[in-house]
Amino acid sequence: MEQTDGLVSKESRYSFGSGAYEQILLNAPVAISITDAQGNILLVNQSFLDITGYMEQELIGKNSSILSYKMTPKSVYKNLWETISSGQLWQGRLINRRKNGSFYVAEISISRIENESGKHFYYAIQKDITETHRLQTHQKNQSALFQAVLNSAPIAMALIDKNSQVLFSNQRCEVLEKQLETSPLTLLVKNLKEDYDCDSIEDFLGEKTHRSKNIHIDEREASGEKWFDFSLVKIPVTDTKAEAYFQKSDEYYTLIGVQDRTKEKLFMEERRLNTITLMTNDNKFVHSMQEVMMATLHQLQGPLNMIDSAVTILKQSNHSCPGLQAMDEAMLNANQALEQVQDAIPERTHESAQPVNLNQTVRDVISISTNELLNRSTRIELHLDPTLRSINGKPHRLLLAIKQLIDNSLDAIHCSHNPDRAIVVSTLDKGDETIVCIEDSGNGISDDIRIKMFQPFFSTKPKAHIGCRGVGLAIVNQVLNEHAAMFEVGNSEKLGGASIQLIFPKITE
Repeated sequence: MEQTDGLVSKESRYSFGSGAYEQILLNAPVAISITDAQGNILLVNQSFLDITGYMEQELIGKNSSILSYKMTPKSVYKNLWETISSGQLWQGRLINRRKNGSFYVAEISISRIENESGKHFYYAIQKDITETHRLQTHQKNQSALFQAVLNSAPIAMALIDKNSQVLFSNQRCEVLEKQLETSPLTLLVKNLKEDYDCDSIEDFLGEKTHRSKNIHIDEREASGEKWFDFSLVKIPVTDTKAEAYFQKSDEYYTLIGVQDRTKEKLFMEERRLNTITLMTNDNKFVHSMQEVMMATLHQLQGPLNMIDSAVTILKQSNHSCPGLQAMDEAMLNANQALEQVQDAIPERTHESAQPVNLNQTVRDVISISTNELLNRSTRIELHLDPTLRSINGKPHRLLLAIKQLIDNSLDAIHCSHNPDRAIVVSTLDKGDETIVCIEDSGNGISDDIRIKMFQPFFSTKPKAHIGCRGVGLAIVNQVLNEHAAMFEVGNSEKLGGASIQLIFPKITE
């Protein structure tokens, strides 16, 4: 049976003749050299001469150290000789010097061989990988620079392939993942599924090269309320798989930038709430001024009418009375004064009706009432219908009305001295009506005052109470009239105090 060594049989190994193997060695596209046991060069091929720049006669008989250069550590040469002397294959890299003095990085493998008489020789195969080394080093430098740039970027960034596998993510992305307790990409995919029914980032991008997505995390989440802007950009790349060598297929990576807008949003929200607070206070002040001045006019108009009637009767019975002229002038001045007062009554800024989300209005009221709630040690519960429809209304007027009811509940709780200080605000979508219900743990409302509580200047507050008494609920009544809404007053079964329902008609299309 024919014996084999590897893939070539011993019989066929010599069937070409030694001359054939010599031709293969001399014409191989890699540099090959053969040395004796002391490292003296016995044979080199043409590729060896091309790499080193020497002529053959300049190398034969010379020690292979002619190519050595001191930049290669001595420990490398020591390891090399120890390895090949023991008959093992050595592979590594050396810095060699050409005849012209230039240097190159040589990737070398050296093995020991022996001839028929048992004499040892060494053959070495080397490649000039200087350009490859330069390109690899350049690539590493580019990669390091790329990572440094991305890590210094003010936003979280990640690079993914078309299968959403993360190829790189910067440090801010890792910090964000710890804050959210989940990957930003997982958060993105979850929101894409909820908002667009997309199963992947690839589906969301489709044929587009750039898309954006804003994500709001609810304040009920463990990480707290947050806002993020996701920016997705396709980056074309060439397929690196071996099977694509002749049939290149274009692929792409996706660069995802995540900008945390939470601070900006919170700042804007704070400014918005401050504006709402100022407008609410201004509306309340203007309304109170209107109520007070109109009530004053009403109170003065009665006595003046009586005086005018008395003057008229006196003229009929004694028209020659010397004081009539003075009385006429006094009445004229009084009426002019009343007209001036009436002209001085402030007018509210006009506000157009628009779709209003009462859930948001309630949240805004609670936000601007936070300090009052804390100062009065009062807890508040919100039970807001997530499917609540919008109503057609004036947002600032509605906010003022609900704010007045919250303030009224705080006063009622304070006067009751109830240790359980609580307010519950709920919304409900009921048929053609939208309902806002405010309950408190005060003393409740007796039947005899329910029909009077929304009248101007009616108040159950102590006379020593600071502020305008009997104006707040009159404001509520006026706002409800402006919105064709109704109210129902009762007592809260849950808290034991008052319960006031505001009932708004369905939005007009």
